[in-house]
Amino acid sequence: MRYITIETDENQKETSPHGSVEFPMEIHHDHLYEFSDRYIGCHWHDELEIPVVVQGKIRYRLQDKSIDLQEGEGIVINSRIPHSAAPIGQEEPVLLTVIFHPAFLYGTPSNAIYQKLIRPYLSSPGLSGILLDRLQVQRMGQIDSLYQSASFGFELEIQSLLTHLFYELLSCRQSFLEERPKQGEESLSRLQLLLDAIHQNYASPLSLSELAARICVSRESCCRFFKKMTGKTIFQYLEDYRVSQGALLLQDDRYSITQIAYQVGFGNPGRFAAAFAGRMGCTPRQYRQKLSQRKG
Repeated sequence: MRYITIETDENQKETSPHGSVEFPMEIHHDHLYEFSDRYIGCHWHDELEIPVVVQGKIRYRLQDKSIDLQEGEGIVINSRIPHSAAPIGQEEPVLLTVIFHPAFLYGTPSNAIYQKLIRPYLSSPGLSGILLDRLQVQRMGQIDSLYQSASFGFELEIQSLLTHLFYELLSCRQSFLEERPKQGEESLSRLQLLLDAIHQNYASPLSLSELAARICVSRESCCRFFKKMTGKTIFQYLEDYRVSQGALLLQDDRYSITQIAYQVGFGNPGRFAAAFAGRMGCTPRQYRQKLSQRKG
């Protein structure tokens, strides 16, 4: 039997992608004994994770605290929170695990949902893990059913269920969200200027000096501001956006993969393939093949 191992880098960040640019979520049915040493080792990722115990008992370790869960219980693990899981007792724990990127809830970083709700939530030390109630656990089962059926519009219905879940979770924890100062209209306007410049010019080489000049700051201040407002560096955001545009173009058979690489701003097809695989979990060629199979 080949055991599951969570691959991480030197900082314990998981290196495997979750979901894709076009649909940034995935669902797993995890049997804990199928993992190496019957244990999910310590790791973290940018995505949010919601495990629900389907069978058995399990102990999660989130940073410096332990949380025991039994059948019918679940927890929301915040982005970038190191966590591990071990069985309690003799019965093998089985988990329904939903993993999705926070952007699935808010869209773009200049969105009020991100600035007022999701951004403060992601950075709140008091919200590293939030327990679900019985009805919220049932909702995760509903999300799983939709995901497995892949029926018309299932993506939109899942998004709706998740956004409602977070409304419930955050509306009764507003004090945690108020720990950070609110961003003023000026900061949001400056962010939108940078986003507009990236979205309009992503296919060309982007000068950091030109971006900084748009909001009248130095290059270093521009980088710090963008990371503070979005949680990503300018380079990370730009590469994500280029990959998402490349995924759209791959649906059009008129363009070769090499042509698409240059059209979305990559210096060569190799860099496009590497960035695409890192975010989509497959190469551009494999992605196009999957699209052809769906059409067929």
